[in-house]
Amino acid sequence: GQTGDTGTLDFGGEVIPVTDTRKENDLIIHFTPSLPADITLPIEARVNAEERLNTMYNHTATHLLQFALRKVLGEHVQQRGSLVAPDRLRFDFSHLAPLTAKEINDIQQIINEHVRRNLPVYAEELSYRQALDAGATALFGEKYGDVVRVLKIGNPPVSMELCGGTHVAATGEIGYFCVLSESSVGAGLRRIEAVTGREAEAFVNRQFEVIDQIARQVGAAGGEVAGKVTGLLEELETERKRSLSLERELSRKIAEDLLERTEKVKDATVVAARVPSVSPQVLREIGDMLRDKLKSGIIVLGTVYEDRPAFITIVTADLTAKGFHAGKIIKQVAAVTGGGGGGKPDIAQAGGKDTSKIDEAIRLVKSII
Repeated sequence: GQTGDTGTLDFGGEVIPVTDTRKENDLIIHFTPSLPADITLPIEARVNAEERLNTMYNHTATHLLQFALRKVLGEHVQQRGSLVAPDRLRFDFSHLAPLTAKEINDIQQIINEHVRRNLPVYAEELSYRQALDAGATALFGEKYGDVVRVLKIGNPPVSMELCGGTHVAATGEIGYFCVLSESSVGAGLRRIEAVTGREAEAFVNRQFEVIDQIARQVGAAGGEVAGKVTGLLEELETERKRSLSLERELSRKIAEDLLERTEKVKDATVVAARVPSVSPQVLREIGDMLRDKLKSGIIVLGTVYEDRPAFITIVTADLTAKGFHAGKIIKQVAAVTGGGGGGKPDIAQAGGKDTSKIDEAIRLVKSII
């Protein structure tokens, strides 16, 4: 999973960038955007040292991550894939459940403790059978030769894996390990994405900047932000409930007023009206109140919510039995405002685009019925 090195190839002064390197048939293939004018000249190859170092930090960190995962989650954890790049690492592993916040925190703590201990990182070449007998971890499904490279961390080792990648000389070089995310990538497969070193430092600094910004906005010191935000959310919820209560009181008054404006169309009691701006939830409650009061009738209501038309149609059971269909009625009504919708015979909701045509749409109801 380690990405290839980048750098340059210098052909007697003609410098060509190397965008990637890969191993194929025991050869290292260098990918370049062009070829030199004279390919027979002596070559000086220069590796991008900073990218190489950052990749090494992340690669050794993936070995520590697998060690920590098995320690926290259990020995069933097995690597199922990885990406080791200069700016981040990605590690896929077998596990059935999402990780809890505590499990992620425990994993980070274990890794960073081993980073602070500055454990030696070293490689040995052993026969494949010797490596497995010694307890080395092999990648599931990977094919290995008779002689393998065993990467060990610590003495005695806390991690021992078959690996051909580049690594730091001691864990302290990693600096700091930080999990960015944990997610599912398939049945029984989880993925952790993380950063180390400078990228981890940059990530932590961004988090502090966000906290400082929130602290300034809510007028709290850094350590008091969580309490202040919780208090504001509680106040917001209280106001939301109060607003909903007022909306419902308004909906009752609207319903009472509409009951005095019913009309008879084809032996059906009809309420077709535009109401003041209310949420779809409250519009539904007004319709329900009218249905309960009328016992028999067709109700078509329109309003403007978040600058867009919204409609609801309700048809009582006795009239659906006679062929009236709420979904068919509302589809024609909403079309006037450039919208659409539908639903069941007894209730349907729809939206539109042109708020200036709501009244025209409501006037159409009688002719539709």
